[in-house]
Amino acid sequence: MNTVESNVMELACFEVSEHGRLISANKRFCRLFGFNESEIPWHYVTDLCRYVQDWENYKNSADQNSFVIRMKNRKGRSFNCDVIRETILKPNGEIVYRNMVRRKGEAAGALENVQTSSLSVVFLGRCGGCGEHIRVRTAAETHMRMLCDNCAAAAFPEAYRVREGQM
Repeated sequence: MNTVESNVMELACFEVSEHGRLISANKRFCRLFGFNESEIPWHYVTDLCRYVQDWENYKNSADQNSFVIRMKNRKGRSFNCDVIRETILKPNGEIVYRNMVRRKGEAAGALENVQTSSLSVVFLGRCGGCGEHIRVRTAAETHMRMLCDNCAAAAFPEAYRVREGQM
């Protein structure tokens, strides 16, 4: 495993809607901020920002993908974080922000490697059904429940047949 992949896997990752509601997060994020994974959908990103203006700057700057934000954990302790944002436009028109967070002072250079990583990096996750390795697009998806083609066809046969017919 090369340095870029191992550094990416150590980062705290989370997804947030355009309205600020947390959608999902990995275990590293939950440990860093003191949440259980089941609690994530009940919180807003403003629960994590020390200053409300940080969220406003984040939301309103479409041209910037890297931020330094003062964030706080569940106990109220605050710290500076480097945040890299990836903006995703879903087919239904919804905007989702995928974020990688590194607390200032830990794992120096991890986010710099992410920014300069080549397009040949491959992320592997595990199928939620059979446990086989599957290719995913981002590091964040390695922590989500994904299905391989065979398990997806077994679980959702009507949707899979429609997809095959379109190809």
